[in-house]
Amino acid sequence: MSRDEEAFRWEGDDEPDPPTLDDDRAADDAAGRDASAVVERPARGPLGWLTLALAVAATAGWIVVIVANPVQQPSLLGLVMYQLGELLAVIAPLLWWWCVDRLATARRAPWWLAGLVVTAPWPLVAGVLA
Repeated sequence: MSRDEEAFRWEGDDEPDPPTLDDDRAADDAAGRDASAVVERPARGPLGWLTLALAVAATAGWIVVIVANPVQQPSLLGLVMYQLGELLAVIAPLLWWWCVDRLATARRAPWWLAGLVVTAPWPLVAGVLA
């Protein structure tokens, strides 16, 4: 029997060998990773808690803006799209804070501060300052 014919037969290969821990380590080492290395995020710290409190305040500010300025739309689609925008404006500060907290591994403070500027309730801020 030739090798090509043997390739189509299953004789002797009923059960595949289960992968072992050594196989996993060898694959990790081949990929340039250490099997014992774990990426740890830095501690949140006082600035993280402060920015979380400010994100909650920004969320409350957007709710105040939405309640104070009811809008009527001429069509159902316009109303749905406007309310979707309001929902996104309300959850944006907390979502930004959470994403920075989970995804940034170092130097989170600049990202948190940028999020406070970008997601601030500017209609409320401009109304208070005017």
